[in-house]
Amino acid sequence: MKTRNKLAMLSSMLLSLTLVLSACGGTNNNSSNTANDTNKASNAGSADKTNNAGTNSTANANAADTESASDTNAAAATEVKHDPVTLRIVSWAGDDYVPLYQKFHEKYPWITIENVPVNGKSILEVVAANQAAGTPADLSWVDQDLYSFEQNGVAEDLTPYLDTDPTMQSVQLKNGLLDTFKINGKRVAVPFVDVPMWILVNKDLLAKNGLDMPPNDWTYDDLREDAKKMTNPDAGEYGMTTMPEWQMRLLSTKSIADGYANNLQFMNTDLTQSMMGTPGVVDEFKWLKEFVTKDGSMLNYADAKAKGDAMSNFLNGKTGFAIGGSWNIPELRSKANFDWDVLPFPRGTKGQPSYSIWGPMTLLAGSKHKAEAFLYISFQFSKEIQKWKMEQGNNPAIIDPELDAYYDQIPLWKDKNTDAVRISKENGIPEMGYMIPAFGEYQWNGLGNKIIFEDGDTSELIASAEGWNKRTQEVRAALK
Repeated sequence: MKTRNKLAMLSSMLLSLTLVLSACGGTNNNSSNTANDTNKASNAGSADKTNNAGTNSTANANAADTESASDTNAAAATEVKHDPVTLRIVSWAGDDYVPLYQKFHEKYPWITIENVPVNGKSILEVVAANQAAGTPADLSWVDQDLYSFEQNGVAEDLTPYLDTDPTMQSVQLKNGLLDTFKINGKRVAVPFVDVPMWILVNKDLLAKNGLDMPPNDWTYDDLREDAKKMTNPDAGEYGMTTMPEWQMRLLSTKSIADGYANNLQFMNTDLTQSMMGTPGVVDEFKWLKEFVTKDGSMLNYADAKAKGDAMSNFLNGKTGFAIGGSWNIPELRSKANFDWDVLPFPRGTKGQPSYSIWGPMTLLAGSKHKAEAFLYISFQFSKEIQKWKMEQGNNPAIIDPELDAYYDQIPLWKDKNTDAVRISKENGIPEMGYMIPAFGEYQWNGLGNKIIFEDGDTSELIASAEGWNKRTQEVRAALK
């Protein structure tokens, strides 16, 4: 009866979830909200990002693992006869995650991983369908706010596992990392990947205009001035790539750097209210808008399209700066015909924060293999897998001098600005939309696109923020 009741709750909840996710597509809405950011975060280990729909993958291999934190447990485990276990993970992972599944199977030979593809559906919808069919999933990625998981009893509390697991107890984690996704005293998810973002730099275009590579402590004024100097419309060259990431990533990071907001997406300290309509943040929007309307160093969407969209892709070599994440680096390595590098986000008047995407993973309450499922979560924090993730361009989640030095050994970063990568890791502030009720209704991204790249006006920010602040408080008050 309890299971039937939970499924009924999930079914009714999916109606409202559809409305939330419908706000996450297109230029004039939150096209890169929580769900899309998780997509990038969770697929950041791939050199080919063309397959987000998901594949059914079962990894099989035989090898020994040398990770010291769990060696004793693993050795003892392999001496005991185990019944075969298949862990089912609901995600949109592609074949790029098969090496990770193989590494896990090498350490725990009786456990294999099966990816359960979402095929365009919401995570909770797939979880509910599998539960109803009698084939419950064990783990899942997350594509919306975690309150929906916690309120409906979908997510297992990870606290007793995290507090006793040998690997988790043996590593030094970033301060507060395990409490990032805590609701009602329960740790409903953990960040299994930390995807950094940087400013991509066309060094050839800098040199062509007599400019040096900026230092890692550069400022937002430096960004603007260099962008203007690299702009030459007659040559089809512009200082800034036309891309929504400037308003999606840079604006809210700059608002923190200048002291006008406390969290990304213009949120306050405790994530209860948006600061988007405050005078300081409104001025930040006006500042970025002037790159288009005053400086001419960045084209709006219409003008970029009229010119064939050559200025909308940094890889074309026609623009000086862009914003990129780990998923961009392999392609730049293999395809760029110009000299490029990375810089941390610039310094503001109060600090130099960077932008990070922390992808959550949850242990599903309906799992029939919870102990084995947590082994997979714990495995993400082993030094071996932290190095593997770094090799894909991601940040390590554990603090270890060996990992810090490992940046200089990674082929992906050969001859590149690894100090900038380290600074971005240290200064990274994670997106927190997963922990904000009604975040899918918050139009920070849709309005940003409209104001910066289309015909929107900054006056719209105030009314939008006021309306959403009221809405999120109503939803929060209704939570049990």
